[in-house]
Amino acid sequence: MRKILMRKILQRELSILWYDRRIVLVVMLAAASLYAALVGNLYRHEIVEQIPVAVCDLDDSQLSRQLTDDVSAADQYHFIGETRHMPEAEEWLRDKQAAAVLVIPSGFADDFYSGRPVTLGFLQDGTNTLVSGYASSPMTYLVAYWSAKYRTAAIMRHGTPEVPIASVGLSVRSIGNPTQSYLAFYTYGVMLMAAQIGIMMAYALSVQSDVRKDYYREYGFLRVTFVKGVLYWWLSSIAVFLGILLLVMAFRLPFHGSWLQMLSICAAFLFSVEGLVGLLALYFRTKIALVQCLVFYTLPAFLVAGYIWPEQGMTGLMRVISCLQPVHYAITDFRQLAMVGMSPTFTQHILILCAVGISGHLLTVAGLKWLSARRCRGGGETNRGY
Repeated sequence: MRKILMRKILQRELSILWYDRRIVLVVMLAAASLYAALVGNLYRHEIVEQIPVAVCDLDDSQLSRQLTDDVSAADQYHFIGETRHMPEAEEWLRDKQAAAVLVIPSGFADDFYSGRPVTLGFLQDGTNTLVSGYASSPMTYLVAYWSAKYRTAAIMRHGTPEVPIASVGLSVRSIGNPTQSYLAFYTYGVMLMAAQIGIMMAYALSVQSDVRKDYYREYGFLRVTFVKGVLYWWLSSIAVFLGILLLVMAFRLPFHGSWLQMLSICAAFLFSVEGLVGLLALYFRTKIALVQCLVFYTLPAFLVAGYIWPEQGMTGLMRVISCLQPVHYAITDFRQLAMVGMSPTFTQHILILCAVGISGHLLTVAGLKWLSARRCRGGGETNRGY
């Protein structure tokens, strides 16, 4: 008798999982493997490659050109090019064409062969602490290797091994985050991710709870979507504003951009997230399945946003996944505006986020109309989603 009862309980639970909570079953079975595959793909190459680097050669000697060739051949870097003008090198940094620039000073070859100490400059964009670290570390080793490599050439030039050989140092300067503090890098990003979670949960549940009712049809699909969207977007924008205010006033985080630009990129970001999550909410029949899906998404979104592993180290597929997320466009401009006061991609990313938001909301309205018509034709609730 007990075995029969236990079998019935087991059959009931399996039936509920399969017919009513299938997405819960899928997440439970696949979450560990999917997370493992995601992290494995992020760290597959073990080293970060393709960091965009340039050289500003103010010496224009055979020795400086050889150093430039060695930098361009380094596996960790994507060599952008060389220039002999410092303003052009600084412009490459501002426009994000290069993450770092090696500056070879004037008189480099003469000082090296004469035994006088030489200091190379290394300017890097400090707004992304991860990329800065991955850019400067290989350069330190490269300069040390290069210095040892050309000791013999310097000795032979003088004709005697007793001639003192110049030491070559590397002076690193980070633009936008001189101390390379992780506080601003992580805290601003975590604040935006938290705002994303908040609006996703609130707006998705609001849409999902009214999908199978006549509420949208009674008051108008577009009208209800507009009011819901404005309400949750406005509340989330207030939350972001208060978060920025707290970080700037209480933690003294850098804030060099204008409030208008900062709030504009945040508003466009929240608008795009709202459009996408509203569309997603139409698929789920139960709140538990919807919430589990949103919770499952949170960690991968954080991983591929560039906090754990920089974009330059991602494989092609992971880069595509990263670019499909609204946070990919928002966080870059947000950090640039906060730490430097400007972002060369601000207008472009605003337009992308607004286009995604408008498309998502319009598709949500179309989906609501389709589901309502289907339910009316079927005479009741449709068997859709999980």
